[in-house]
Amino acid sequence: MDDQEHALSAEILADAQKRAQRIGQRAQGEAQKLAAAARQEAAAVRERALQQAQGRAARQREVNRAHIAQEVSGLRMTRRQDMVDRVRAAVERRLAQVAAGPEHRQVLKCLALLAIGTMSGDRFELVVRTQDRQRWGQELAQEARLAVKDELGRDVQVEVAADSLDASGGLMVRGAGGHEVADQTFEARLHRLWDEVRAPVGAMLPEMPEET
Repeated sequence: MDDQEHALSAEILADAQKRAQRIGQRAQGEAQKLAAAARQEAAAVRERALQQAQGRAARQREVNRAHIAQEVSGLRMTRRQDMVDRVRAAVERRLAQVAAGPEHRQVLKCLALLAIGTMSGDRFELVVRTQDRQRWGQELAQEARLAVKDELGRDVQVEVAADSLDASGGLMVRGAGGHEVADQTFEARLHRLWDEVRAPVGAMLPEMPEET
């Protein structure tokens, strides 16, 4: 091979190397772009997955909070109702003490006065417990008649009935012929009053502590 051929061959080889180098550089650049795009897409996928997971976790936390709040509210209501029931039980015990003591006589007279004040007619029977009839008998009727005269200005006839009352305390008042009946037993009065006083009683009770 002469010098001219050698030079031409070298030139061709150098040009081929340059082209190969440029092609390699372009390929490397494209590969880097593809790799960057893949990394970016992978990051976007991870971010979307993370956001979705965080969203699901946040929704689950809200659901859990709602359930916990509902359970705590129910527990507080149960505790408060239990305390209100205890208050009522204490009231019933106190009424039983009154019914067993001498003060019950004055209570019966006042209850008879209240009942007769809402009733018509001038003849009434007081239905009381057996033990109250045995302790005070017709004296109670006389005291009730005088109380009606003094407080209401009405002349009435009052007697203690022969039949007995099945109650913890208090009495029932019957008008002549039994057409009017006023239930002033402790049970009936507490039942009528309890719906009115239950809310105020509950408001007076201490607040339940926050659940943690």
